[in-house]
Amino acid sequence: MNNGFFTKEDLNRESVASKKAKLLLLEMTTEEKVLQLLSFVSNGVPRLGIPNMTAYETLHGVVSNGCTSFPQSIAMGATFDPALLKEIAVIIAKEARAVGVTQSFSPMLGVARDPRWGRVEESYGEDPLLVSRMGVAYINGLQGEGANRFGKENIFATSKHFVADGEPWGGMNGVGAEITERTLREVYLPPFEAAVKIAKTRSVMPAHHAIDGVPCHVNSYLLQNILRDEWGFSGFITSDMDDINKIFNGGGFNGYHYAKDTPEACILALKAGVDMELVGKYYKEIPKWIKDGKLSEDILNRAAERVLRSKIILLGLSERSTNAEVASKSATEMAITTYKGGDDIWAKLIASGKFDTAESGRKSDWKQIVQNPKHDSLALKAAQKSIVLLKNERSILPLDKSKLKKILVVGSFATFQNLGGYSTGSPKFYVNILDGIKAIVGSNVVVTFSEGYSIPNSQKSYNGILASPLNPQTEQMLLDKAVAASTDADIIIAVVGHARIHVGENLDRDDLNLIGNQEAVVKALHATGKQIVAVVNSGAPITINWMDENIPAILQMFYGGQATGTAVAQALFGEINPGAKMPVSVTRSIGQLPCYYNHPPFTGPVNFYGSRGGNLYPFGHGLSYTSFKYSDLKIDKKSFNEKSPATVSICVENVGKWVGDEVVQFYIHQDYTSLVRPVMELKGFERITLQPGEKKTVSFVVGFEQIKFWKNHGWVAEKGVVDLLIGSSSKDIRLRSTIVY
Repeated sequence: MNNGFFTKEDLNRESVASKKAKLLLLEMTTEEKVLQLLSFVSNGVPRLGIPNMTAYETLHGVVSNGCTSFPQSIAMGATFDPALLKEIAVIIAKEARAVGVTQSFSPMLGVARDPRWGRVEESYGEDPLLVSRMGVAYINGLQGEGANRFGKENIFATSKHFVADGEPWGGMNGVGAEITERTLREVYLPPFEAAVKIAKTRSVMPAHHAIDGVPCHVNSYLLQNILRDEWGFSGFITSDMDDINKIFNGGGFNGYHYAKDTPEACILALKAGVDMELVGKYYKEIPKWIKDGKLSEDILNRAAERVLRSKIILLGLSERSTNAEVASKSATEMAITTYKGGDDIWAKLIASGKFDTAESGRKSDWKQIVQNPKHDSLALKAAQKSIVLLKNERSILPLDKSKLKKILVVGSFATFQNLGGYSTGSPKFYVNILDGIKAIVGSNVVVTFSEGYSIPNSQKSYNGILASPLNPQTEQMLLDKAVAASTDADIIIAVVGHARIHVGENLDRDDLNLIGNQEAVVKALHATGKQIVAVVNSGAPITINWMDENIPAILQMFYGGQATGTAVAQALFGEINPGAKMPVSVTRSIGQLPCYYNHPPFTGPVNFYGSRGGNLYPFGHGLSYTSFKYSDLKIDKKSFNEKSPATVSICVENVGKWVGDEVVQFYIHQDYTSLVRPVMELKGFERITLQPGEKKTVSFVVGFEQIKFWKNHGWVAEKGVVDLLIGSSSKDIRLRSTIVY
């Protein structure tokens, strides 16, 4: 461990646990040591008091029936509120321990720079600082902090996927891309570095793909040189599902053929530092490889000690017992460990809502814990804080229900349970958007519903068999019914989007438009001349160019968890004021990718034949029902250096009539450096709540850490003028200044 990044308390905790683990190793058989390396199987050793460590999914709530469903990660990224995410993670950890889970396969720290990638929903956004701060908050919530880290209500975080999975070839999940070391260091590694150094993540999961020709699961430069030697990571590394066999020819898609067989793939992974294998299919053969002289027992001992040390830190050791009874498996465990197919059964079970924890591992009062109404209140608060107001011409929103007699809600997504990926198939409840609207307007307003369009089927197959097409006659009938239903409506609320069955893990996009007949329905409704408000309910950005040009008010609701409909209705009718911001840029066309905001300077014209250039919605965009004035920019010194940073402060005032949240964003840029820098980079943000007329001073630091860049295998900062940009989005810069480094 690198003492520069860890407190005396951390070091003492590790030292005590390591001594105990090493003593245990002296008493353990080879098979018992190997058992420690098998994830998602019963890996306790009762005769030595070694506990079982149960790993499960908890991305935005424990994936177990009846647990609280919080907004998806991309929605939490939109909140720009790390403190809120930490609160949520504390609850997730409590519920996880209640149902017997002690290791989470979260957070996902991919920097999502390609919207085609199906796993955008699992990320916190496209910016490394945003992902870093949200990731640290989530880990601190799961694991605890300081003296309270790894308490009885905490679980281990597993930061994944290490590293650079957010910009894959063609947007395809699990496929690598050509990533320079500079991009790796400046964009993709920072969230993991923060997870290790600041939040002390206990586990790390390597990525599916290869970097520079070396699969991440055997990449000792990443797993040893950077992760352990440079950053001081002291925990254990857990493989992703079947990725070790992918080093040979597994993973369901023929693999890398980097190793000549599965044993060699496992041995390479072990030597590189992959300590645990999910789900224990191949590491169980380790005793044979040791006997045959292919693997040193020292490598086994190293991996087993890392896992044992971690178990001791979180779970302690129990009384030694001669009872060798193994805990019963859940239906999920049985399905995964006995599956003979070549594809990703783990992802398929989660996507189909068939993922659940074993009854035998749950606390006797687990239902009382997970059904705590405070958990539901927090889920609603998070949903409220995650709504982005994309457009609001003529201040159409919020709607005044006292002036409405009849509302028409159109769109099958208004009644769809849209939780997103890595969600329980049986949440404690789900409020859809239609029900949310009905509840909020009460009996004085008539709310009618029309499907408008069919939701396309899932494309479950990986073998080129496409989802069955929609029936044109059926779609025309649904469209006509929606138009007919609008005749006496005062306003139409059109709900559009997509779901996990259309985009997610192992299901990527080569078309970012609305799926199916949704846009045609909105166009037909618009042609009636009725007032329309649109809600986009999705897990990733959608190119809604026509809607942006023609629909006066649009809300973006990423997968909002169990309280989705309540939060959307509250935003539509002014019970809350949307304050979230887009954590990703929204392109106008898939042909204009990449579209991330922190791009290099464009030295040629942005001129696409027949199309407008530039993003539809920029990173950090989000409107409010009130207005904010930025003023009084101050810098506490004229210049700064590596040892003496400067502080930049501004005043933000709510000059409107509504209580509102603003996310103040701080960007920098530096010209005339020895390497060309991005046009701008986010270096700070703060979400604040202001009453009408209220002012608040917001401050940011600019120092070496904010202006450094990677050059010649190290971090450098160069003398010169640094542009300071503060605003409401990456395109809405309100105040500017400069400072000299």
